[in-house]
Amino acid sequence: MTMRIAAVRTPPEEFLNWIPAALVLEHSEAVVAYWDQIPAGLLLFAVDGAIATIHLHYVEPELRNLGIGEQLLEEALTLAKRAGCVTCYGWVSPGDRIAKLTYEAQGFRSDQIRVTREL
Repeated sequence: MTMRIAAVRTPPEEFLNWIPAALVLEHSEAVVAYWDQIPAGLLLFAVDGAIATIHLHYVEPELRNLGIGEQLLEEALTLAKRAGCVTCYGWVSPGDRIAKLTYEAQGFRSDQIRVTREL
């Protein structure tokens, strides 16, 4: 089995059902991953001046723990640096330890947590 990572302008059709309808793609960059011929992962990020923001970082559940998420992130960071970014933000759910470890392995650190209360 081989992994292929590619930066694309628009995610191929086989990746579109992974993207939430509320996510606007107009100014996003995309990195896709295939495990052999199987769509395996997708990372979407936006560049705004010197800041890159990751909006979606997804790997198919049955293909996790193969390094796909790390490779997607590494390629996105390379693209962001080329675009002149000096900072990259991402969001991790508080209980998602795997995602947190993936980001930390690439040098990210936690700097805030958002809390909400209904009134």
